[in-house]
Amino acid sequence: MARSATPKVSYAGKLYVEQREAQAGHDRPLHYLRSLFRRLAVHVEDCHVSSLRAQHIEAFFYGPGGLHETCQATTLANYRTTVRSFLRFCERREWTLRTMEQLTEGLKEKSTQTNRNRYRMTREEVLLLLEAAKHPRDRALIAFLANTGLRISEAVRMRVRDVSFNKGELYVYLPKTKEEVTVPLSLDLERELREWLRIYTEEVGTLKRSYYLFPVFRKAYFLVGHAQVPNPERLLNPEGWITSPTYIIKDIAAAAGIELDPGDAWHTLRRSFARILYEDAREHGHDNALRIVQAALNHKEVSTTERYLGLDIERQRYAHMIKGKPFLTANGDSGKIIPLAERRAGRG
Repeated sequence: MARSATPKVSYAGKLYVEQREAQAGHDRPLHYLRSLFRRLAVHVEDCHVSSLRAQHIEAFFYGPGGLHETCQATTLANYRTTVRSFLRFCERREWTLRTMEQLTEGLKEKSTQTNRNRYRMTREEVLLLLEAAKHPRDRALIAFLANTGLRISEAVRMRVRDVSFNKGELYVYLPKTKEEVTVPLSLDLERELREWLRIYTEEVGTLKRSYYLFPVFRKAYFLVGHAQVPNPERLLNPEGWITSPTYIIKDIAAAAGIELDPGDAWHTLRRSFARILYEDAREHGHDNALRIVQAALNHKEVSTTERYLGLDIERQRYAHMIKGKPFLTANGDSGKIIPLAERRAGRG
């Protein structure tokens, strides 16, 4: 009996996302999943699900132009989980000729929990990044992340009401841990936010407390009987939040002459904040500098904070302490080593 035709990847992805949205129990669409499966469909030329092979999935993640070039390690790991779930979804419906394990075998040796030293900006580079931002909203967003160490997903959801200049505090909801935290407002960030809110008010009028702090730009629109009209003045939509922020940091970094590592974007600022804060805490004599950074980043495990900080500076200090210098005899004259028996006799 001939096998019936299987759906194409785009349609199968659509069905999978609809099932995920129904299971989530709320009306919020999962845009990031739809975007993921659109990219997958383009990558495999929207073939039938039965035509998928392990090399297709591996190339989608790690080949030229693959997800690894634009995604952070954590995001990439989440996408791997999602694609495995999708392929299991297809396998249960007998759309695939191979099992999920066979189709994803190329992903097993590609760990996203890399220990390589990720890029961290210096204070000077962060200031260059600020000056390279052409739009005041983008400058304020960079200043916000560089002064708080928050994730971009947390920053873009901030509302005007979440800023308290009187108390010098920011009120932030952390979707990852489902908790609300209070973040101190530095003087630098206060200046940047006050200037941004002044410009923001000039453009949209009196700011409502519910408006997004970093709103999205209005999209191109249509007029009756006319072609699509662009938005060259980049008018703001205060009731919409930025859904694709990656292009912002990459364009500004390029303008500033800062070369980000593949897959690096806004999280570079989070790591940079962590490193700068750690060095400042040490310089001010805080013995618990690592714990201070852990608290600032809202990490549950200190090992996660250690990965954020990196070891490049410590390796340089280690080399400076050891290279060409005495080690075991550092506290005494290497030419006058006293035998242990003689030292004990002297004590007696």
